[in-house]
Amino acid sequence: MPELPEVEIVKRGLKNTLTGQKIQSIKRHRHNLRHNIPIALETALGNSRIINFVRRGKYILMELDNQFTVLFHLGMSGKLIVQPLNTRYEKQIHEHLTLITYEEYYLKFIDPRRFGIIDLFLTKKKHKLLINMGPEPLASDEKQSEKYCKELSDYLFKKFKNKKQFIKNVLLDQHIIAGLGNIYVCEALFLSKISPFRRALSLSFEEIYSLIQSIQTILLQAIKAGGSSMRDYVHVNGKRGYFQMQWNVYGKEGEYCTFCLKLNNINKIKRGIQAGRSSFYCDLCQK
Repeated sequence: MPELPEVEIVKRGLKNTLTGQKIQSIKRHRHNLRHNIPIALETALGNSRIINFVRRGKYILMELDNQFTVLFHLGMSGKLIVQPLNTRYEKQIHEHLTLITYEEYYLKFIDPRRFGIIDLFLTKKKHKLLINMGPEPLASDEKQSEKYCKELSDYLFKKFKNKKQFIKNVLLDQHIIAGLGNIYVCEALFLSKISPFRRALSLSFEEIYSLIQSIQTILLQAIKAGGSSMRDYVHVNGKRGYFQMQWNVYGKEGEYCTFCLKLNNINKIKRGIQAGRSSFYCDLCQK
């Protein structure tokens, strides 16, 4: 499933290409994905202008000038692909929605496994899927990142006080903090040298602060590298990301820990299962 960096990159691609464009037509090729695709899309979006794209957690919001917003979630295998109209149009096998602008662009929502979401809501009202989401792990203004890191650490220190669950599972809870997924939580815990099997309530403020710094570092590095392309994820222009080349632990069970090797220690990456998901870690580095 695409995580925060991948969704952020898709959002930026959409924003750079489609902001300001006027929608000529929209066609639903099926009536439902994970949920029903609103029939009102075809009338509500016609002749409206796209004024902005926003990311909230793993959701992309396309804001229109007619007081409506379209919500996209890529699910397990979803893609949002933008193509100029001078490209010969061919409906793809798992293309469930096609939007055409007067400026001659296609926007296609493609989702082989159909776990994605497309929905419509009034911009002035918060969508039900966004109401109880936790804060973003990244500051909206990079210049304020240090201040935000402290504020987020204060918030999580209070949240963790009564959390007996493993820290890995708590960080994946979108009600606690938004946008994090299995790959980047594994990588951030490794970078901060915290075991995924630590109980959340056992972390000190200093450890939480270090963890937040690691999360932000990993996410920003991933965004810079174009995200991690596994299976279906691609940018809006169809290109792949390359952050998977920089993973330290994720998917590396049985390989030597790079941190250990720098200290002349020899230890291999382990894999455990937590809440049905694989956790990759070094049991020598991470305590």
